[in-house]
Amino acid sequence: MRIKALFILLLSLLFANITQANNEKTTVRVGISNQAFSSWDYRNIKLTSSDIVKIIAMKDTNAQEQPENIEPNKIIEVVLNEGLYNIYVDGELKYEKLASPLVFSSNSDLQILELNRKGIPARYKGMLEIKDSKTPNRFNLINVVDMENYLRGVVPNEMPVSFGQEALKAQAIAARNYATNANIDSNYDVVDSTASQVYYGANSYRDISDKAVLETKGIYALYNEKPITALYFSTSAGITDDWDDVFASNQNKGSHPYLKAKIDKQGQKFITSEKDAIDFINSKNGLDTNSPKFRWNIEFERRELEEILHTTLQQQSKAGLVTPKYDGDNKIEGLKEIKVLKRTKSSKVVELLITAKTGEYKVSKDLGIRRVLKKNNSMLPSGNFYIETIGEETTETKVEEEEENNQSIVDKIGNLKLFSYINQETYPKTFRFTGGGFGHGVGMSQFGAYNMAKMGKKYPQILHYYYTNINLSTYPKTVYFNEWNVHYKTEFYFDKNTYKSAYLLISNPKNVTGFPFKINNLDFNNTSSIVNNKLMKINITQYLNNGINLIDFAPLSKENKGKTITYRVELL
Repeated sequence: MRIKALFILLLSLLFANITQANNEKTTVRVGISNQAFSSWDYRNIKLTSSDIVKIIAMKDTNAQEQPENIEPNKIIEVVLNEGLYNIYVDGELKYEKLASPLVFSSNSDLQILELNRKGIPARYKGMLEIKDSKTPNRFNLINVVDMENYLRGVVPNEMPVSFGQEALKAQAIAARNYATNANIDSNYDVVDSTASQVYYGANSYRDISDKAVLETKGIYALYNEKPITALYFSTSAGITDDWDDVFASNQNKGSHPYLKAKIDKQGQKFITSEKDAIDFINSKNGLDTNSPKFRWNIEFERRELEEILHTTLQQQSKAGLVTPKYDGDNKIEGLKEIKVLKRTKSSKVVELLITAKTGEYKVSKDLGIRRVLKKNNSMLPSGNFYIETIGEETTETKVEEEEENNQSIVDKIGNLKLFSYINQETYPKTFRFTGGGFGHGVGMSQFGAYNMAKMGKKYPQILHYYYTNINLSTYPKTVYFNEWNVHYKTEFYFDKNTYKSAYLLISNPKNVTGFPFKINNLDFNNTSSIVNNKLMKINITQYLNNGINLIDFAPLSKENKGKTITYRVELL
C-alpha cells in the first residue's frame, strides 16, 4: 500500500512540475500554530473527519505494517515519542514507531480537536502533514492546501467582508501574490498568523469573500514578468511609503520599485520638515478617514514610560536597532526628551533619540521604534506621529549634610542628623504621541481600498494605484517538449464588466517553429504566421467567456526539443 501511494504521489508531483513551469504555486504549505499563535511546535495532536481518513507514512521504519484507512468520526491521536510517532484511534494504540513525515487526507474537512478557530474546532481542506520540527522532539503541523482554498481562509480574516467585492478582490490578488512569493521555513511556506497572513481554514469561509477569490482566479500583479511582493496594511495616514524608506538595507535598495509612496489627496505634498509632519497629522487629510486608526492619541506618564523602555530597549538592542546597545544594567531614569531625528516623505519616524538622565539611545527603523514605544503591551499603531510633553514634575535628591570641617553646616540633635535637598531637576510629567494610520504603511492600504471601492473604483484601479507600474496577468508559464504529452494549462477568470480586453503574450526567443494551443477548446493549430523572435501580442478578448477560461498549450514537438516558449495573458 505504501509503495502504491508513494508512486501516485511522486507521479502527481512530476506532472505538477511539468505543467507548472516557472514554479506557479498552486498549493500552499501552511504552518498551523497553537491556540495562542505563539508556537508552531507540537508533541501531540488529535484530529478527526466525517469521512474516511487516509494515512501515509512516507519513510520505512521497523514499524508494523503501513497504517490502514481510519473510519469516519474516529478520534485519531498522534503522539511523538523519542523521535518516532504512535497513532491512537479512540484511545487504542494502533500503530507505533512511525517516522516523519506522516500525511493525513480525507474527502471531508480534517478537524483538529483542542485547537479552536473562530470559536470552534479548527477545520482544514486538503491534507495535514506532520513533519519533524527543528526543535528536538517536536513536530510541525502543516496544512497542504490548494491556493484557492487557502485564499478562501485568508481574505475574510485579513479584510472585513463588509468592505465589499472590489476591495475584497484587490485583497485576494495581494494575498495570492504574497503566498506565491513566501517561503519562510523549510517545512512550510507561510504560517497562519499575522507573521504571514491570517488563515483560519474552512472555519472562516464566507460567500462574499469566496466570490472575490473565484472572480480573481489565476490573476497576479506582475512587475517585469514576476509576481510582486504585494505588501498591504490596515490604514494610511494620508501618504503611503516607499519600500526603500521603511524596509530596505544598503544591500537591497531599489529591489521593490513598484512599492512607491502615494499621496491620497490632491494638494498634499510629501513631508520635508518637522513642521510639515505636525501640520499633516493635524490636517486629517487622506482617503482613510473612516478608519478608527486614521488619527490617534496615546499618552504615557513619564515613570510608566521609563519602565516600558527598560524592557523594550533591551529587546530592540538584541535586534540591532538601538545605539548604543542597552543591556538594562543602568536602568532608564529621568526621561527628559524623545526627539525625532529622521522621517520619511510620509512623515513616518525612522530614527528617534531617547534622552534620559541615565543615558541617550538612538532607535532605528519603523518597526523598532514602534516596538520600543509600547502601551499595554501593544506597539504604536504606526510610525506617523509627533511628540509633545505635558506638565512638569520636579525630582529632589536627598543628601546627608557633611561635617563642619568639610566646610558645611552641621546641626545635630541627639542622634538625629539634618538633611539638605540638592540636585533638583525638572522632567516632563506626560509624553503624548499624536499620530495617524495603522501598520507599516507600504503598499496597499486596506481602508484606502475600501474607500476607493465606495467611490466606484474597480479592483484593477485600486491595485494600479497602490502598486506602481504593474500589470494584471496570469502567471508566466514556459512550454517545453515532454515525452508524456502533458499539456501546459492556465485557468483564469475574465470579467467583461471589469476589463475591456485580454492579450495572449507569447515570447519565442529560440524560433520555435510551431506551438499549437487552445483557448476554451478552440484550436489554434496554425501558428506559423505569428512565429518570430519577438514578443507576440494577440488580442483574444473575443474568445473568452465571462467567467473561468482555459488556455491549453500542447508540449513542443520533438523537433523543438531543448527550446521553449513562454506565455501569459494580460488583462487591460
